[in-house]
Amino acid sequence: KCNYFKAHVELQQAVKAMGDVFAGLAVREPQPRASEAFRLFGEQHRSMEKIGHDMIKKVKPVLSDMGTYLYKAIPDTRLTVKKYADAKFEYLAYCLKVKEMDDEECSYAALQEPLYRVETGNYEYRLILRCRQLARARFAKLRADVLVKMELLDNKHVQSLGGHLIKLIKGFSELHTNTVQLFSGPALFPVEVDLSNSAFQYKSTTPVVQNDEEDHEIEECEEINENEDENLICTRRKSVAESEEGPNSTTELLLPDLQAPSQLEPNYEEMDNLTLLSTLCLQDSPQHENGPLLPNLN
Repeated sequence: KCNYFKAHVELQQAVKAMGDVFAGLAVREPQPRASEAFRLFGEQHRSMEKIGHDMIKKVKPVLSDMGTYLYKAIPDTRLTVKKYADAKFEYLAYCLKVKEMDDEECSYAALQEPLYRVETGNYEYRLILRCRQLARARFAKLRADVLVKMELLDNKHVQSLGGHLIKLIKGFSELHTNTVQLFSGPALFPVEVDLSNSAFQYKSTTPVVQNDEEDHEIEECEEINENEDENLICTRRKSVAESEEGPNSTTELLLPDLQAPSQLEPNYEEMDNLTLLSTLCLQDSPQHENGPLLPNLN
């Protein structure tokens, strides 16, 4: 309820503020037709605000009654029902305890055995009976309260709730009907308004400074970077081509004047023994004190 009233009041205040704005425009507008249109439009918004307040005055008692029903009557009935349930469970617990004690006495009587509780005066049994009697009285009272409150809620729901809803819907219907009738007159817009040539020209508070030197340096750097990229691409292509050809693909010698000496291996089968020994570097072999280590093969 409070949220509804607050939202509706804020809406009506906004409508009234719009009417005040259009009324101010009408006062300052030199064109007669535009001034009259703004004035009528502002009066319409002010009339809407009055109609909205009248609707609030009519609907406020209905909402107040429904708020009492929702936020006071129903929670109070729920609390009473909860208390009634607690009293009922307490009364049933005492009844169950009395039943157990009666069964115990019957079982001892059937066995013809004495029961200490009965022989000592049976005070516990009489205490439980007293508590059951009090719980029964409290249970009966709360039961009557619950029945009365439930009946009142049913009557309120059947009799008052329907009438309140009808009043609420009727209030909204009147509000919308009056608003439509308020704007059912001739169209006020579009209107002609005199504006100066500089009406939509806004001066910038922060001047824009253009630096030509920086732009020129940026262009030079871009050209240098492009040349470097082209040279790098050419160098890369050459290195890739050389790597694909390989080291064995060169047919020319690095130094053509120098040629590797060709050494021919001697034919050892046609040589005699001395020549073979000299070839093997055994002529200057060490001598033994009694004679040479190798005999004379000739």
